[in-house]
Amino acid sequence: MSPVSRTAPEGPTVAARRLPSLTERSRWEVVYGCEATGWAVIGWVEERALGRAKSRFYFATGIHPVTGKHYRLEGSTDFDERVNVVGDFHIDPMTSRQHLGLDGR
Repeated sequence: MSPVSRTAPEGPTVAARRLPSLTERSRWEVVYGCEATGWAVIGWVEERALGRAKSRFYFATGIHPVTGKHYRLEGSTDFDERVNVVGDFHIDPMTSRQHLGLDGR
């Protein structure tokens, strides 16, 4: 497992592990924790090609840390950013208020 971005020197880390796939789509599970305390799956990132675009898009799904409900978070062409969004959502779900239906629009 290789940590992605959000590494604390003596604390939990957010990391992504590529899952085996039988299709062309790549998928990673996003985990939170450390070797000493263990790892918990907090979401997933899925790679997709949209239409005929050459760029790959990454779509994040976060697991709410209290309810366990899955929330689709926004997509981006930046993989590390999507992993960080899942980590941020795990630490503070209010970072994605629009996905929780609290945006007020």
